[in-house]
Amino acid sequence: MKKLTKEDIQFIDSYLSNADIHYEDIRIELIDHVASEIEHRMNTGDERGFYYIFKDYMVENKTSLEKQGKPYSWKVFKSVWEIFISNLFSIKSIIGGVFLFIGFWLLNNFLYEIDAFLAMMIPWIFLTIISVVPALRLNKKRYSFLGNLGLFDSFFFWFGFQVLGYLENNSVSFYIIMGAMCLFSAASFNTMFYLITFYKKRFQSI
Repeated sequence: MKKLTKEDIQFIDSYLSNADIHYEDIRIELIDHVASEIEHRMNTGDERGFYYIFKDYMVENKTSLEKQGKPYSWKVFKSVWEIFISNLFSIKSIIGGVFLFIGFWLLNNFLYEIDAFLAMMIPWIFLTIISVVPALRLNKKRYSFLGNLGLFDSFFFWFGFQVLGYLENNSVSFYIIMGAMCLFSAASFNTMFYLITFYKKRFQSI
């Protein structure tokens, strides 16, 4: 059974990158798809070299691949949402949420002695900064799922800020919302690093 070489995979990667498909996760999905199709043709009677098969395949499918390369799509959004939900009540997210809650509870109590408004706003500002991740780049690489994850975070934090306006600082309701925010933030980080690790391993396995 014929398989593409590492050089062939790198060629596909470079081609897609030059075609303005810069998001790592989307490009890895497309590399896997293109490589599988070319290997299928090589193993079902096409005796030509990799380059010629690849060139013909791209002529036939370039428009379709470019559509799949868009960073915001229902497919990506749905996939990220499902993984986030599965991580929301995982042990890692719960432990991370508890530590965040304790940290922000201590910070809130400390700041409350200085300024009540500051005590209410600072923890939420920090949670927003660490949870809104669309612009985050890791090792100069971009991932489309960060933007989709950011959509969840943006909506949730907007809702949280709306609720905060009606709550008294240090009330039970205040801490319930804070706990939900901390769990949400921990699950976001858990999902983000899970997906980054997943795509790195997937690229290595192609």
